[in-house]
Amino acid sequence: MDDYTRLISVPLIAGALIYAAWILGGRKSPAGLGRIASIVAIVAVAWTLWGAIGMFQSPPPPTSPGGQIELGPLSLALRFRADALSSLIVVAASGIALMVTLYSYRAMADHDRAPVYYAWVLWTVSAVSAAALANTFLILILAWEVATVLLYLLIGLGRPQSRAGAMKTFAILGFADLCLLMGVVLLFQAQGGVNHVLLIGGVLPQPTDRALTVVAYLLMLAAAFAKAGAMPLHTWIPAASEHAPTTVFALLPAALDKLLGIYLLVRITFEVFVVNTYLAGLLMVVGAATILFAVMMAMVQHNLKRLLAFHAVSQVGYMVLGMGLAAWVLAKGRLQPDGLTPTQQGIVAIAFCGGLLHLFNNAIYKCALFLAAGSAERVTGTSDLDRLGGLARVLPVTFVCCLIAALAISGVPPMNGFVSKWLIYNGALGAGSGLATVCLVAAVFGSALTLASFVKVLHSVFLGTKGSAVPVGDERKENAPMAVAMVVLALACVFVGIWGGLVVDRLILPAANAVKIQSIGIDTTNWALRLGGAKATGLWAPSTASVLIVVGVLLGLLLYLYARAMRVRVVPNFVGGEDTSSDAIWHVSGTHFYETIRRLPALKWAFGDASAGAFDVYRLVGRYGDTLVQRLRGWHTGLVAVYASWVMIGLVVLVVVLALG
Repeated sequence: MDDYTRLISVPLIAGALIYAAWILGGRKSPAGLGRIASIVAIVAVAWTLWGAIGMFQSPPPPTSPGGQIELGPLSLALRFRADALSSLIVVAASGIALMVTLYSYRAMADHDRAPVYYAWVLWTVSAVSAAALANTFLILILAWEVATVLLYLLIGLGRPQSRAGAMKTFAILGFADLCLLMGVVLLFQAQGGVNHVLLIGGVLPQPTDRALTVVAYLLMLAAAFAKAGAMPLHTWIPAASEHAPTTVFALLPAALDKLLGIYLLVRITFEVFVVNTYLAGLLMVVGAATILFAVMMAMVQHNLKRLLAFHAVSQVGYMVLGMGLAAWVLAKGRLQPDGLTPTQQGIVAIAFCGGLLHLFNNAIYKCALFLAAGSAERVTGTSDLDRLGGLARVLPVTFVCCLIAALAISGVPPMNGFVSKWLIYNGALGAGSGLATVCLVAAVFGSALTLASFVKVLHSVFLGTKGSAVPVGDERKENAPMAVAMVVLALACVFVGIWGGLVVDRLILPAANAVKIQSIGIDTTNWALRLGGAKATGLWAPSTASVLIVVGVLLGLLLYLYARAMRVRVVPNFVGGEDTSSDAIWHVSGTHFYETIRRLPALKWAFGDASAGAFDVYRLVGRYGDTLVQRLRGWHTGLVAVYASWVMIGLVVLVVVLALG
């Protein structure tokens, strides 16, 4: 058994054993079986993480094309290959899965189908690993489809209301799977009928100078956008977020699906195709629009999980924008007589590293945010922001972890989100394009709106007076396994933020080199672009800045302690004779912080249409598809003459097509 088979099969077999035990037990879930299943899942995912780290450090040789199945002009063979990019995807996926399974030890303890949940999670880890390590598009498509089915099943584990979100997820991602399959077929034609459509190290990249290759790229791009959750194929994420188990959302839409979607985007943009400036500009526009529109929708949400879901969509925009900037500079360099200059090569590396680093940063802090939301929901039984508040004393560890993750997603230094966003910003500045400048403004504005949105979240959930759903009393309700997972993720946000240069140098740049993006002229110690030994552009010195930020925080803390030590006169408040002791009377919800934005004349129609689903591709297809179905039903009169006429028309069309061919 080679390294690839072992890595993929361990979680697969562990999940099968758990599922078999559940079946043999009469499809019942006693507490003991759930605990055993959780322990088996934790061990299996930890083993997968360990194996993925070893594979990243020392990639094994590609598997030989033995044991292939002939499918006419194609051959189906289990061909896998690891490079720094694919193995890093597996490391991130298994690392996030380990944190979620550890959190689930207590969070899913009372769920009546906990063993099924763990089995499906393990199979998902196996499917994601197979998709990332696949060396042919056929294996990628099979693993991609398995991950889609498992996502549908996991979302359906929630409340009965989750079935609608699960169906919407399956429909949109099923459409993405079809787009990927059609794109591969067109790529097969463009490559001249190559027997194996290789993903890594295959035939030369296809230039997008023909309609066939452009359509193939756009189809695969649609699949990547839908999987990652970029606009306009994002609507399955907020639809499924409200009623799906929080652990499922922390694992899949917030982390694993985005890893697969952006992984496919990177492969097709920098390896499979030679993208021109127009397609790269499309990536930039989609990225900037996703950042801005999704965060504006997040600001006006009243449900915590739905709000976090829109932020998950918004963060995809930064990843797409970073990849678009890198692709645009590369395409521009190809048009120059002397090719890419050292400065352009440096800008490509900076933008690409920013987008790829943001992918992993998002998996860390978004998982932490969803787990924090799960802790709050476990205590209060709701995700309604109007009914939350004052949970900081009840869940102090959760509050601190959520605060760190909120600062990270908002791009506040010295957290990890700032490092990746800063690189993307500098990539946009160095691109030398008016479109890149517009996208930069949108990205910076989106970060400001993200911070404003999380001020609302922190106030509504943890600060202020207690909401109606918060239990009486200040006794702590933290749970150790759940808290440990959040603490590890919060510490990762701080570590990557302070030692961002080390992380990029050891993890991200090797992945960039795997897709032939060289790191010429990049000094990752102080994030500077060096040309001829002289520093041309200073970017970000995280260690120095972090020390200054810590010193400022300590000075503020000393000032606060000094102010508290001062003797002051305390008197009761007089508020029109009202009793100020009741939280129910004086509770101020944060859900209406930005209601003014919704009511602005320039935005009122947009928010209204978006809330009604006017821009929802799934809803539009369903509405017009139903109209088409009803029209076709009207043509089914039951008369033989009518059916015979349709048959004759079909034969005529078929003859004409064959004659023209």
